Amino acid sequence: MQTQIITEQIIIAGIIVLVGAIGSWLRVINEDLRFSISRLVFNITLPLLIVTTVSRMEMSHEVLVNGGWAAFFSVVSVAIMYVIGKLSVRILRLPTRVGVVHELHTMFGNIVFLGFPLVAALYPDEEALLYATIYYMVSSFMQWTYAVFRLKGQVDVSFRERFRNLLNPNTVAFVVGIVMFLIQLKLPEMVHIPLSSIGKATSPLALLYIGSTLARTSIRGAMKRPDIYLLSLNKLILIPVILLVVISLAVSYLGVELGQMAKTIIVLETAMPCMSMIVIMAKAYGAADDRAAENVFLTTLLSLLTLPLVFYLASVL
Repeated sequence: MQTQIITEQIIIAGIIVLVGAIGSWLRVINEDLRFSISRLVFNITLPLLIVTTVSRMEMSHEVLVNGGWAAFFSVVSVAIMYVIGKLSVRILRLPTRVGVVHELHTMFGNIVFLGFPLVAALYPDEEALLYATIYYMVSSFMQWTYAVFRLKGQVDVSFRERFRNLLNPNTVAFVVGIVMFLIQLKLPEMVHIPLSSIGKATSPLALLYIGSTLARTSIRGAMKRPDIYLLSLNKLILIPVILLVVISLAVSYLGVELGQMAKTIIVLETAMPCMSMIVIMAKAYGAADDRAAENVFLTTLLSLLTLPLVFYLASVL
């Protein structure tokens, strides 16, 4: 039943992505509108989704324990991706400008524009978004520290710049939501309902953005690159399976108390296709942004096939 649900959600997401692509081809969604959608999601709808969802959770021992382990295994996930990304660049002998994009795209997935909508669709409970947000926080920390460090050639990356990027609306929303959760402070219904309604717009807007982005990328360029196939294999299948085995062994033999939902969400977030934000960052810092766009294109298409598989494996292991 759960596998059928995720398949249906992937199909629904695919249809919205297709609408976004058609909108781009018809020039209804132009570059300015696409940029505005990304800013709207990142700065308004997603922060409101996070704070209205996390703050509504009921306090329980299970949620606190699962949250702690979710944070730990999110760090483990990023560590695995870091090692495999480094090894892949060495095996392929990629030049620096291309290699840094390959490495970072191995580490960072499209959590905001695909991960959150998928988790929200699969698990309506407020608890689910907490685990997804914890993963996002760990990934975001590495993105705005290590990723910037690598893209800028390992020089001139001030602490102020890193901190400014970390202090974005989503991290603030998470902190506010967690504080409200811990003290069990609930927003009045008259306030919660409109803010929650805006937050629920995150999913369709994010998927429209992905579609409009994919429509601007050449599939021919992506299909001709051997390195993108290794990236796709690592990102979409190998790393999630390795993490799933690690978590399953920890639960079975070390007595780790991590619930099935929390485990599945962490593994799914790890299996997300390449992060679209890396394209923007690569362009800003002079890395191979054209390669980055192709990475996002192909891995997003392939994820429509691999995510149901990863979800099934996470459900049975």
